[in-house]
Amino acid sequence: MQSANNHSSATTAAAVAAALPHLVVLGAGSIGCYLGILAAQSGLFQVSFIGRESLALDAAVYGFTAQNLELRCYSLNSPAVFTSLEALRGADLVLCTVKAVSLHSLLPELGHYLRSDAEIIALQNGVAMQSWYQQFLPLKVGRAIVPFNVVKAGPGLYTRTSGGAMVWSGPATTLQSRLMDALSATGLQSELQPNILAAELGKLLLNLNNAINALCGLPLRQQLQQRPYRLLLAGVMDELLTLCRYRKLSLHRYTQVPNAALPTVLRLPDGLFRVVASSMLAINPEARSSMWDDLQAGRQTEIDYLNGAVVALAEEAGLKAPLNQALVSLVRQKQQGQSVSLTPQQALQLLAL
Repeated sequence: MQSANNHSSATTAAAVAAALPHLVVLGAGSIGCYLGILAAQSGLFQVSFIGRESLALDAAVYGFTAQNLELRCYSLNSPAVFTSLEALRGADLVLCTVKAVSLHSLLPELGHYLRSDAEIIALQNGVAMQSWYQQFLPLKVGRAIVPFNVVKAGPGLYTRTSGGAMVWSGPATTLQSRLMDALSATGLQSELQPNILAAELGKLLLNLNNAINALCGLPLRQQLQQRPYRLLLAGVMDELLTLCRYRKLSLHRYTQVPNAALPTVLRLPDGLFRVVASSMLAINPEARSSMWDDLQAGRQTEIDYLNGAVVALAEEAGLKAPLNQALVSLVRQKQQGQSVSLTPQQALQLLAL
């Protein structure tokens, strides 16, 4: 009798899960796995992941765990992980977290698998992402910005290392609102931003540090504690801020410090900076930029969509962005296997450009 009851309960649970909207995390890296794990906790979605074979092996042996800033853990013991785009066929909502460098080849393929009523959310770094998606996909395309870092701290373990609320393009669809509710239930807050370009530019402003961090080879906290690197970061930020003022573009604010004041704060002497910008340093001591991860793994970086985007926007406006251009060149050299680094002295030398 007990066996029959167990079978009945399992059948009922499977039927309930099958009736839920199907959320698929495509290109499940650290951010994608973290969000997918949290979304699954609410019971509002059936969640699947599409990633590399190594991800499927992690899932089979260790399961998935997401750890938030308060060190609270959320786990999936048997996550559904696939390595083929075939898993998209039943998707209602797709979180596309692949790197921007992969979109050229990926987006034309997605239309072969997604239903016409499916929705997709673009989570890449960069600007004008929605219009890029819509060139290839006649679907509802949403946009979301993740301002915080997540690192893979161990097999199947994804740890959030910095704060911030997610920003979503508005107005939200029913499925998007449901996903925000699912994430909110775990403490991950979201906000709607009708001007999504402002949200993209505000995130781009912060992401300009990725190249500096990748080239210097230090954890983010150590890098930000050294003034030469902060001076260089202030310089590349100034180029974007000047460009946005020239083109009358607004930037969403992700930090306690106003965007326009960030370069001034970064230029403060070390001791004063540690006091004034304590929130900037409130990050995991081992956290590094995703670009550093990509260089270490021999992958193509997003440099063309970050500092390279500033260079391109400047050229469109008839302006120049020499510091951002220099970082683009250095990262490209590093990608090609050249021995390139960025010492504090070299950072100061770049400022003479």
